[in-house]
Amino acid sequence: MRFACVLLVFLSAALFAEPVELVTPELRDAIQPQLAVGVAGDIHVVFGKGNAVYHTASADGRKFSAPVKVGELEKLALGRRRGPRVAVSDGLVLVTAISHADGNFHTWTSSDKGQSWQEGESLNSKDGTAGEGMHALASDGRGHVVVAWAAKRAGGMEERDRVSHDGGKTWGPEESVYSSPSGSICPCCVPNVAISSKGQVAVMWRNSLEGSRDLHVAFREGDQPFSPGMKLGDGTWKIEGCPMDGGGLAFSPMGQRFAVWRREKAVYASSYTYREKLLSEDASQPVVAFAGDTPVILWESGGNLMMKQGEEAAEKFAEGGKFASIVGEKNGACIVWEGTRGEGKTLLFERLR
Repeated sequence: MRFACVLLVFLSAALFAEPVELVTPELRDAIQPQLAVGVAGDIHVVFGKGNAVYHTASADGRKFSAPVKVGELEKLALGRRRGPRVAVSDGLVLVTAISHADGNFHTWTSSDKGQSWQEGESLNSKDGTAGEGMHALASDGRGHVVVAWAAKRAGGMEERDRVSHDGGKTWGPEESVYSSPSGSICPCCVPNVAISSKGQVAVMWRNSLEGSRDLHVAFREGDQPFSPGMKLGDGTWKIEGCPMDGGGLAFSPMGQRFAVWRREKAVYASSYTYREKLLSEDASQPVVAFAGDTPVILWESGGNLMMKQGEEAAEKFAEGGKFASIVGEKNGACIVWEGTRGEGKTLLFERLR
């Protein structure tokens, strides 16, 4: 408890630091940043502008490298949580992105910290089946990488995944995580994937069952099949359409699952000890990571990016901020988001200590 309290003091103090701008003037209006942190503390951020995917990196979170173009895709899937993803394992940086034009799941790897990139194989086994553009990527930092996405199957969408044990150089076969008995999962909400310190994999997606679109999660131990999908929360959301809001998923250092998600206009949390806890009655786009043992949650509300650390009250983190990505560390967390600098739109970074 004492460690958690001290950590919260450090995190609160860090909120007053000046955020780092990640993009050069010509890349203003770039969107959908995502980040990964290596085991040595190196930070990697990817984002998109137009049809191009870019990468920038930092050793300390104070100065970032000039953005390098990773690749370009016709009709790059970008916006509303679509966009490139990044993972780091044993010095290998992996970037993934999807094209609306060919409907395929593209990959690139770099062995020189992002200075140069090599395009790899397409991850969807059936050509054109990943065109919705919704996917998630996670790594344990030691080679175990999992990617999950919404895939077209038999007239609907189902959640599928692939696994790599060498950081993304090679991949196992495509597998089904979940197929809805109603014919399709919710097609336009981003899935989430997380790997625990013990190697357990969790995948979260918004389901579509009998007119309800609620968040579900499934787990896998080792090479075993995924467990049946488990609904999060006590209530249900009857909606004809897609809210385009998939929530966030993380494991604590002890391997305990924690999820944040939206139902109607409210944002909730769910953990291994409770089914749901109301976080905000008017909010959207929540994400979560663990700073040590403390969950750090961000969401959008009233045009601002809000933050809640552990049991502390929520506070404004970034005025006008949206579409945050967060990765936890032993003594803090890294956050990137779409924000503003002066009168222009930009991408910002903050490392909380």
